[in-house]
Amino acid sequence: MQVQNTIPGAQPTRGARRDEAGAATAARGAATSASGDSTPAAAPAAAEREAAPLRAARQREQGLSNRTVAGAQRTLNYLDELQQRLKVLQERLSRRGADGASKAATDGAQDDLQDALAAAAEAWQARRDETSGFLDDALRFDADGRSRVRFRMRGLSSAALDGGRAETLSFQTRSARRTLSVVLPEGGDAESAVRQLDRTLAPAGVRASMDAGGEPVFSVAEEQWATLQTSLSVSGGGIRYPAGQSQPVRLQRQKEALDPAQWGVADSEQARRTLREVSQALERVQRVAESLRRLLASEASATAQDGDWASQFAGDLNLALNSASYETYVAIAPALGGISRSRVVELLSLG
Repeated sequence: MQVQNTIPGAQPTRGARRDEAGAATAARGAATSASGDSTPAAAPAAAEREAAPLRAARQREQGLSNRTVAGAQRTLNYLDELQQRLKVLQERLSRRGADGASKAATDGAQDDLQDALAAAAEAWQARRDETSGFLDDALRFDADGRSRVRFRMRGLSSAALDGGRAETLSFQTRSARRTLSVVLPEGGDAESAVRQLDRTLAPAGVRASMDAGGEPVFSVAEEQWATLQTSLSVSGGGIRYPAGQSQPVRLQRQKEALDPAQWGVADSEQARRTLREVSQALERVQRVAESLRRLLASEASATAQDGDWASQFAGDLNLALNSASYETYVAIAPALGGISRSRVVELLSLG
């Protein structure tokens, strides 16, 4: 007796989301299903092939985790609040410009303007806590909730790293328990040097990369920034850094997306400059908020597709089992034999 290589009556079902996000896994399953092996020994493999859609559902890139979705929603709520405060400040600055130097107008509005400025600054200062670390100071959303500070390290420019003499740099920081050393070879290029620096400084939580302009840029988790600023030191061979005793490294933090500390309303000219900066900041915040809305909408749509897929697959499987032949049970038994309640619960949680 030959056993068919599929479960009779049950068609492999994969939703569009799995075809998009899990293309590699799904393609492997589809290629195996098309092999046409019809020997008895192929029955376990056939059952495994029928389970490919379920396996793909687990192994595929799942889009956003529950934690990331929650972080995105919390970040969106924060951005909406920040937008409101910036709009109030923008309106009062516009009114100040329209009123000009009228004493009656400015005296009555100055306190309100100062209050709006303080409220916007307070909202920005609360960014990290209000978003649980999902939004960094450049308005970048971090899916892991580990917002990072990006900075330059004085002495490590592209010009200094590209084609220079050989030198060993030894870094020390409070977060690393040992000296972190990197050997920069003679004549090496800046890109290779940055990769070496990235590997060397990783134990201290510092990552290195090249920015769009081809310059080295470093980053560290936001909560580590204050400690790194005061504890990072380096010694070299007298080329890029002095030899001998380690010296503190000067770190230059990249400019934040909003800088309320520089906003002022003391006079009309200062208020006009602040109005331009607030308007630009408001546009950036609105763009980020809109991108998060699209992200959450896409995830909600994909989740609905997952539910439809699961329902269709369960219906097909139920139909096949209700009209099952001996060949069907032979094909499906190996796949079902090791399933426990915990695995079923885990599977159901994917939706």
